[in-house]
Amino acid sequence: MGLPIALAVASTAVSFMGYQQAAKAAKMEGALTARNIKTQGKIRQLQALQEHNAIMQQLESFKSTNRSIAGVSGRDAGSDRSLNALMKKADKDNMQTIQRANYQALAEGSKYAQQAQMAQVKASNLSKAYRLKAFGSLVSGGFQASQVS
Repeated sequence: MGLPIALAVASTAVSFMGYQQAAKAAKMEGALTARNIKTQGKIRQLQALQEHNAIMQQLESFKSTNRSIAGVSGRDAGSDRSLNALMKKADKDNMQTIQRANYQALAEGSKYAQQAQMAQVKASNLSKAYRLKAFGSLVSGGFQASQVS
């Protein structure tokens, strides 16, 4: 085996290994990106829960304040229609706010899930492309070696 053939084989081997390493790196990068996106989604879920709790605390604070005012002013909190109407409106407004926040959290969760899946698909496609290049380099190297001999 002559030097040109040995160089062609070595060149092919180096190209093949380089493309194989690039394929592995693409898969690892995609997995890391997907994991980071999923973590962002979990963080957003936690934020949504904290926002929900804050809304509920504000409602309870509002109700407690109104009950206190009713008690101080001598009004019966159970039978006062205007106070009851105020509480019902606060409940209704609060429920609408919570529903909006929940829909937004669901939409954002879906967005993060889609982004994670897209990152994995892109990484898989890139990895396949590198593997195809690796095998293409083997074929090309084999052809070059056959031309030399």
